[in-house]
Amino acid sequence: MSLAAVTILIGVLALLMAGIGLARPDLLRGAVRAFPRSRNAGWLLAGVCCVLAAREAWLMNMGGLNGFKSFIFVLAPLVFVGCVTCLKELLAARALGGLLCLVAVPLTQLAVFSERPYFQIISLLAYTWVVVGIMLLMAPWRFRQLHAVLLKNERVYFGALVLKVLAGVGLILLGAMVY
Repeated sequence: MSLAAVTILIGVLALLMAGIGLARPDLLRGAVRAFPRSRNAGWLLAGVCCVLAAREAWLMNMGGLNGFKSFIFVLAPLVFVGCVTCLKELLAARALGGLLCLVAVPLTQLAVFSERPYFQIISLLAYTWVVVGIMLLMAPWRFRQLHAVLLKNERVYFGALVLKVLAGVGLILLGAMVY
């Protein structure tokens, strides 16, 4: 995918989520409140994380260990099974943190090697995802704390959604006009 397509896709996803939040605030609030302890979301995100981590490990130069790369296809499913059966606190918020960290890698590579002007905006977005992802991996309860502030006050909630709309429109314009 091109940097323009990815930027537009991220912008559309931001608009979609903000649109749902503005049109059906009760639906989005309920989903956000239920998300951290959702077993299905945790399993799904953990599976996606295992696939992305296996992909990154496969693409990585491991020097003298390159001969062992075929074991990645055995280890990734075992890691997933271990996560969902042995990790007592596999929270969806923690899995989301892992996903944010893993998605940032190809996004940063795409932005940097695109040689497009203002690629730093997408790189900054990816690095922000890494910081938030690490925070969620280490302290998944922060997801609930952060969203409690947003969900408690109507004005703050709608202000955050309006900012998300503006960011989405900005990303779509950036992808369509600059990249």
